[in-house]
Amino acid sequence: MLETSTYRLRALEPEDVVWLHKWENTSSIWWLGSTLTPYSQATLLKFAEGEHDIYKDKQLRLMLDYKDTEQAWKTVGAVDLYDFDIRNLRAGVGIAIDEAERNNGHALAGLNLLHEYAFKHLGLHQLYAEVPADHQPSINLFQKAEYIDCELRKEWVKGTKKWCDVVLFQLLNRD
Repeated sequence: MLETSTYRLRALEPEDVVWLHKWENTSSIWWLGSTLTPYSQATLLKFAEGEHDIYKDKQLRLMLDYKDTEQAWKTVGAVDLYDFDIRNLRAGVGIAIDEAERNNGHALAGLNLLHEYAFKHLGLHQLYAEVPADHQPSINLFQKAEYIDCELRKEWVKGTKKWCDVVLFQLLNRD
């Protein structure tokens, strides 16, 4: 369920701290989430080594690996479920692809695996994503993944220099 011939989603491992440290400490994108300060490697190691239960934590991060031409797995990103709502069977979706690995189809493959996991294993009814209205690559990604553009939220997040509109996308489980 979490693997194809070329991609897999997997749990965090202690060795993933190098990736987490790089991504979580990119201050230029902090405004997209709720981070306002850098994370130490020690803090991230505790997180990676901890138990992760979506029912308890209301969130889950899975690492995205790609099998390269040498048939070795290579970490290219991560996908997140957040704001897990057990009553309404929905969760928000986040995705991060390492800058060196962007525009190679990894994000769409990761989302497709996440959809299968969320809908078939967790039994969710819907997933949603909040995308900055001026971030066309992310808008294109969620449209390719068959999410429906259902709402424009005016000045929804505070960017680095201005308030930014956000597009709400939804994907409903039709199985």
